[in-house]
Formats: sequence, C-alpha cells, structure tokens
Amino acid sequence: MPEEMTLTSLLLITFLYAAATDLATGLGAVPFFFVRNVSSRLSGAMTAMAAGMMISASLVQLVGEALELAPGIRVWEVAAGLLAGAAFYLVLARFGHNERFDIANLRKRGGSGALMIVLAMTIHSFPEGAAVGVAFAESHHSNSLSFGLNISLAIAVHNIPEGLAIAIALRARGISTWACVGWAIFSSLPQPIAAPPAAWAVWLVEPLLPAGMAFAAGAMMYLVIDELMPDAREKAGGRVTAVACIAGIVLMIVLGRVFAF
Repeated sequence: MPEEMTLTSLLLITFLYAAATDLATGLGAVPFFFVRNVSSRLSGAMTAMAAGMMISASLVQLVGEALELAPGIRVWEVAAGLLAGAAFYLVLARFGHNERFDIANLRKRGGSGALMIVLAMTIHSFPEGAAVGVAFAESHHSNSLSFGLNISLAIAVHNIPEGLAIAIALRARGISTWACVGWAIFSSLPQPIAAPPAAWAVWLVEPLLPAGMAFAAGAMMYLVIDELMPDAREKAGGRVTAVACIAGIVLMIVLGRVFAF
C-alpha cells in the first residue's frame, strides 16, 4: 500500500469493496429469470433447501469462524452470541408479526415469513461487513491491500449462494425475480455500512466479531426452526423437506469449500 494512503482513502476503498460484496448477493437470484412457475410442492422443497443453506451458513461458516477467533475458554463468547441471537430473533419475530409492521410492502406481497427472512439475513450481514473493514485495517498496517482484497472476494463469492437462498425462499412466496434481486442486495446493505467504521475502529470491533457472528447464526437458526421448516413440511411433506434441506446443507458446504480463500 502506498505510504501516502490516508485514513480517508482507506475508508473509501473499504466502502467500495464492501459495496461490491453487497451487489454480488443479487447474483444469487439470476437463475430465477429462467424459472417462472413454482408449484406448491416445489415451493416447499425450495423453502427447505433455503433452510438447509441457512443451517450450513450458520453452523459451518459463522459459528465455525467464530470458534476459530475465540479459542479455548473464550467459547463462552460464541455460546452467549448464539443465545442472544436466538432471543433477539424471538423478540424481532413478535415485532415482525405485528400486522402494521412492513418494509416496502414485502409483508403484503410475500407474508410475514418473507419479511422475517430478509430481516434475519440483513442482521447477519453486519459481522460480515465488519470483517471486511477489519481486513482492510489489517492490510493498512501491513502496507498491502492483498488481505483486504482476498477477504472481500471471499465474502462476495459467499454472498452469491446467500442471495440464492433468499431468492429461493422469496420466489416460493410469490415475490417477483427482480424483487428477489433487490431484496438480496438489500439484505447485504449492512456490509458497506459496517465496513468503514470497523476499519476505523479495528481494535474495538475485532474482539466483538466472534460473538457477532454467533449472534447472526442464532438468529438464522431460530428463523429456520420457527418459520422455514414448518412451512416446507406443510407444502411438500416430511420426506421431500428432509431431502431438500440436506441438499441445501451440502450445497452450501461444497460452495464454501470450493471458494475458500
């Protein structure tokens, strides 16, 4: 990194790359430009697959990385984050089920489940944005942007299947493909919002990352158990739901391994 790099330049670069990771989420909805009609059975299977992808993202990626950042006795931070995330989602769910609460008519078009999916995925994007900021702050200290660039690319690639998971769940609820693209991008808006402050205050944010990642995982797991799986079983039956859920778990694990950095 050039010696004349200023804090302003660092924050601008961090914001731009975090914005790029946000836009990558919209790519996950692209396949639905080629799939128009969704039967009730396929809708349930799609919802179950989204649930499996969220389970994998929660436990394998978020909790797995959180445990690496908080080894040994610090596992309590991860456990506390999981419980806090589940409790937060419980409160959020009660608020979200309020008939008067909506975002851009998402509840009206896709029901409370669609609204809660977007909210949960948006919440979990904050620690990812913070990770981008921390990476660029570390790059600044090492006088090289390579670490920040690698982390940004990894998160951007990771965001594509997350966008797919959102699109699968929303399309199953009748949301249009272009709207799925928009909501997928919306769900990752916290990344460019959180990244610059994290880069600026890396020593403050970095110790909070394990609990933050676990918090997001706890919120998503509650969503899967409370909303997605019951809906999938009702529409597709137990066997199809189980197979599709496992397929979603495997797909997210494979993608995470293939695009690991």
